Amino acid sequence: MKLTVITPTSKSSSIEVSNQVFGQKANPQLLAQAVRVYLSNLRQGTSKVKTRSEINRTHAKWYRQKGTGNARHGSKNAPIFVGGGIAHGPKGVENWDRQLNRKMKAQALRVALSMQVEKIVVTDNLNGLKGKTKEAAKLLTKMLGTDVGRTVVVLSENSSLMRRALQNIDRVLPVAVVELTALQVALADTIVFSKNSLQALEARLTVNQPKKTVVAQPEKTGPSTKTVKKAVAKKPAVKLATKKSTRVSKSVRKTTRKRISKQ
Repeated sequence: MKLTVITPTSKSSSIEVSNQVFGQKANPQLLAQAVRVYLSNLRQGTSKVKTRSEINRTHAKWYRQKGTGNARHGSKNAPIFVGGGIAHGPKGVENWDRQLNRKMKAQALRVALSMQVEKIVVTDNLNGLKGKTKEAAKLLTKMLGTDVGRTVVVLSENSSLMRRALQNIDRVLPVAVVELTALQVALADTIVFSKNSLQALEARLTVNQPKKTVVAQPEKTGPSTKTVKKAVAKKPAVKLATKKSTRVSKSVRKTTRKRISKQ
């Protein structure tokens, strides 16, 4: 991908940039989530209203209980009256902190840069600024024109002279590379980079993909022609136990009967 480069002589050329940073697919869901987190973190959460007990007014009964024909009211500090306390209002202790993990922040910034790539300008004219706002305003007008809208100038380093020269110009926001967020890119009408800041941003957002290790697989050999017979396990021979006969012969029975009868 190529970006427009404006030279000190106001001539335009192009520069090659990384597709991993400036060529991402549009992801409105991720960008909307990042913008919501950034805007929520800008809130202080200190807004507070007074309850009926904090109103600085008399707490006496409004009028007598009976005889007026009106409803039965007590103090005028009740939430139903104008000037009374507020029921269920903000207490001043709200926590609006939201978090976005590191990978989602980086990807949201890549998506924002890719969606705003037509509004990005690269130049090296800002290196000669010496802290004078008048010089910086003339330089931006010469480079971008008069009606450029909200401009974000990305600095390669937090230079006090360049920041001082740019921060007093209306609708111009100087930002260091390490401070650039997806919200600032999404809201900008023009984004100005120097070549050094562009290289620093690519180094920040480029992900080094791990190299794939190729494991050498063993070569497959053809099927062998020899057939191997499977060994059959022989079952052990089982000896059948012969039962001894428990019958008593007739002659033995007779002799035993005779002996018993004699006794």
